[in-house]
Amino acid sequence: MAGKSAVPFSAPSRGRSLVALTTCGRPGLVAKHLPGLQAKVKALASFELVLVIDGISLLPNRETLALAQRMGVNCIIADQPEGVGVAKNRVMSLLGDYDFYFFIEDDVEVLSSDLFTGHLSAYQETGIHHFSLHEPSRLLEECQPTFFLHSTKEGSGEKKMIRHARFGSAQVNFFSRQALARVGGWHRQFSRLRRGGHTEHSYRIFNAGLTPAPFNYIGHLDSSCRWHNPPSIVSCAGHPVAANRLFEIENTLISQQLGPQAWYAEYPGRLCLHGKGGQDAYCYL
Repeated sequence: MAGKSAVPFSAPSRGRSLVALTTCGRPGLVAKHLPGLQAKVKALASFELVLVIDGISLLPNRETLALAQRMGVNCIIADQPEGVGVAKNRVMSLLGDYDFYFFIEDDVEVLSSDLFTGHLSAYQETGIHHFSLHEPSRLLEECQPTFFLHSTKEGSGEKKMIRHARFGSAQVNFFSRQALARVGGWHRQFSRLRRGGHTEHSYRIFNAGLTPAPFNYIGHLDSSCRWHNPPSIVSCAGHPVAANRLFEIENTLISQQLGPQAWYAEYPGRLCLHGKGGQDAYCYL
């Protein structure tokens, strides 16, 4: 990754963080994973949780919304599904004033709040604005790792490794608001595929000089999650896929080194506040 380096950024030691769990058509997984995630987020100061439901027109997603309302979890919903990238765009359009963002996919089971505190600590120590956490096997084309001081208690600490790679996954993503403000949203082309787009977005952050590689992986945090791999909701059949596991259209976009993109969504998001029912729950922002 020659020619690129992370840009140090003096962030406030206590910022507001949003944890966004994205889902589509998997009410069983949400029912399994959301209660534990909700408890871990509630235990952290300056953290908030939102469930992002991609397409309320789908009956399973209505089941998910009903569950979230019973649990008292705020939701972002849209009428039609457009994929996880567009779902994240809706989050930023509606809730774009947090300092830090954690995007988690619905097949990820969060086991420890270290997932959140560990990424924030690494950001503060390294100035890297975007981290990805996922199954280690999903890292491709790694380069030389780096190390940072992970403080375990007053006056002592141990070195922890950050792995860097050209390709990875988006099961868990951490972003600073500065990174998202600099590069904008996930590309609109992926709304027609309803999947993909996270790699091109990570490359934009790398090309902006805010990370040492597109994918930056903090190894000691992988035990803070349990990874599940259910069948994909949307098939990629008919869309050419390259050797690096990306759609060919994504490789084309990466090669163009695009500038900032809009927070595109054909179907705008709506904030659904807990404790309310029916159409009154929808607040257009």
